[in-house]
Amino acid sequence: MLQDQAEFADPQIRAEQYRAVLDEDGLLSGFVQFFPIVGVTRLGLGLRPDLCGKGSGIGTQFVQLLVQEAQRRMPQQEIDLEVLVWNKRAIQTYERAGFIITDTYDKWTPTGIADFHCMVYNGPSLIR
Repeated sequence: MLQDQAEFADPQIRAEQYRAVLDEDGLLSGFVQFFPIVGVTRLGLGLRPDLCGKGSGIGTQFVQLLVQEAQRRMPQQEIDLEVLVWNKRAIQTYERAGFIITDTYDKWTPTGIADFHCMVYNGPSLIR
């Protein structure tokens, strides 16, 4: 399992790809990895669980903030993410933020094979 953590332990990769998202009080609200693939920035993201599912729209705002930063970093690249097929709430949030499902496939996870959707950002530029 330590082998799987090698990327996160690399200080250069951490500095280039990972960001913490803090609230106005400096508390961790979520995180993102801007994972570079040829022609694509893949978002790996997580929002603090107590902020999810409240109906406040914070999840959509969070994802749009990450899209805006991805567009700022690499304006010509496509932006995508992967989400487990069963995670309907996350899928709805990503759709509200401007993503569409473009593919579905099986993928190995630490607990076995699972079904994933690939979702691609299809909304407007959010760079201000």
